[in-house]
Amino acid sequence: MAHVRRDVWKLGSGWSDALLWYARGVGVLQQRPITDHTSWRFLAAIHGIDVPLWQDAGYLRRGDKLPSQEDQDLYWNQCQHQSWYFLPWHRGYVASFEQIVRAAIVGLGGPSDWSLPYWNYNDNRQTLKMPACFAATALPNGEQNPLYVQRRFGPNGDGVIVLDEARIDLRPALKEHHFAGSSSGGTPGFGGPESLFAHYGDVNGLLEQQPHNYVHVAVGGRARGNPNLRGLMINPNTAALDPIFWLHHANIDRLWDVWLKRDPNDQNPLSAAWVAGPPTGGRGFAVPTTSGGRWSFRVGDMLDTRAPKLDYVYEDTSDPLHGTRAFQQRLETLGAAPQVPAAAKEKTVSKPVTAELLGANDQAINLDSATVETPVTLDKATSAKVFGNLKTRAFSATATPADLDRVFLNLENIRGDNDAATYDVYISLPVDGQPSAHPDVRAGSISLFGVSNASRTDNQHGGKGLSHVLEITDIFDTLSASGAPDLTKLTVRFVAATEVLPGDNISVGRVSIYRQGR
Repeated sequence: MAHVRRDVWKLGSGWSDALLWYARGVGVLQQRPITDHTSWRFLAAIHGIDVPLWQDAGYLRRGDKLPSQEDQDLYWNQCQHQSWYFLPWHRGYVASFEQIVRAAIVGLGGPSDWSLPYWNYNDNRQTLKMPACFAATALPNGEQNPLYVQRRFGPNGDGVIVLDEARIDLRPALKEHHFAGSSSGGTPGFGGPESLFAHYGDVNGLLEQQPHNYVHVAVGGRARGNPNLRGLMINPNTAALDPIFWLHHANIDRLWDVWLKRDPNDQNPLSAAWVAGPPTGGRGFAVPTTSGGRWSFRVGDMLDTRAPKLDYVYEDTSDPLHGTRAFQQRLETLGAAPQVPAAAKEKTVSKPVTAELLGANDQAINLDSATVETPVTLDKATSAKVFGNLKTRAFSATATPADLDRVFLNLENIRGDNDAATYDVYISLPVDGQPSAHPDVRAGSISLFGVSNASRTDNQHGGKGLSHVLEITDIFDTLSASGAPDLTKLTVRFVAATEVLPGDNISVGRVSIYRQGR
């Protein structure tokens, strides 16, 4: 029988057996040298390692013996981000870790059915808090707690870690029917844009964008009053050193199963470039086995968690949106009949069509803690077509989700040196309006997990920064219904939700708006 991954908050508010054994297993891994493939630090470096950052945080000492260059080239700095490999690569990575920790637990006399818990922060207000055991400095017996790390500063930099439920909204990701998207204006997809092996890419997929990125930066943060003191979780090159990382990614993995089950239109890609990916001839995916050997895998090996080499299931993959299909919800919002046509229920959504640029701002903008706005002028002819089609297509008796025009805000080539930054983004917010009073024009939020590394010109990313895509179709409907005098002249407003300093040098290369539809 497959091992069962359980919700950490449903195990109790204190030291459950699962968490206590997790702590003990982690403690074993932490005692192993970094040259050991099953050690805590070796496994963390598979996700990413930056030697100066690790030294500064106390995880490496000058003169420490490192693994061979061959091992480093095979295993380290491998995580897939801004890529359609994001979910399958992390599934194999977390499974390898879970099995190695389980072997350590069994070696201590613990249960052979132990599984990694997951942190379902979307369940209720209580679960917005990081489980208390991760903040305790000691185990119940008084020994040092291996789950505790000093470098967790929280969203306000004060060490208090409570997530903001508005910024872990699952609707944008779970309501997206396309797994794979593109990096050219339209939907980036639930799982990310098509790519080759991408240790870092450009455009975040919807699940990676939210809740994945926000949870990383909200847990890690940076110390208030000392911006150079940064949490482990805000940077891909230190994130896997934090034991909470693994519970977070178990939940992200679970949400992939949730997405597949909640709507028949939600399907994994069938393309050989994905199923057999990454392509041969380039770098492949490899993680350690419990004995320290090599396990090479492809995406196709990651599609069934019950397969022998994965061997787990989740205790709960029910739909947090309560079964309301995205298309049906869209029709209800617009006032149409709530019954989805039978053809739409059975239709498999194809690859998203090419997006069409509606307009963009005319220069890069700098972001800080103040509210920053930029105007975006749209092409009148194309925009008029969009405004006319948003509702009329939805009311069509034969309409399917693929027939609806969709509108996307693209925040391109974001660069900076503050991975802990989070911004709320609004469209044409009234000049005298308080943002919280106008949720109908809130496009969403962006969290800049990994932006500092993506801004460096001396790595494989080339300093291009990160890009975020927010769907604003409903905002276009709202503006159209409001009778605004000129809908081709919009403003995009950025409101900082975290501390941002002038030295953070955060900028957005371009703000653009695209239409995607037939």
